[in-house]
Amino acid sequence: LAGLVGITAGCGTVENWAACCTGLVSGWVYIFGSAFLLRIKIDDAVDAIPVHMFCGAWGLIATGLFSSPRHTLEAFGTDAHVGWFYSLGQDSLDAILLMNQLLGLLFILGWS
Repeated sequence: LAGLVGITAGCGTVENWAACCTGLVSGWVYIFGSAFLLRIKIDDAVDAIPVHMFCGAWGLIATGLFSSPRHTLEAFGTDAHVGWFYSLGQDSLDAILLMNQLLGLLFILGWS
């Protein structure tokens, strides 16, 4: 479930290998998030917070890192701003998509 939640944000814009990486990291985010909540004595009987909040946050960040030019062009009609790793591969430091994802995450956390 953690991998499913993690990949949801970027499912239309990432390559298959990036989806696997996102899901793999989501599993670790879930494990460490659940342990963190236990350590600070927050009772979450069904582990909804680690799965939905922590893995969802990772999914937003992963979208800003892994969105490929090809899939971004197909999904949105432009590939002007792609994932940060692809920007670095093109000798560019364009992190606009990543910054927008982080800003969206801050708004979600603020609203919550």
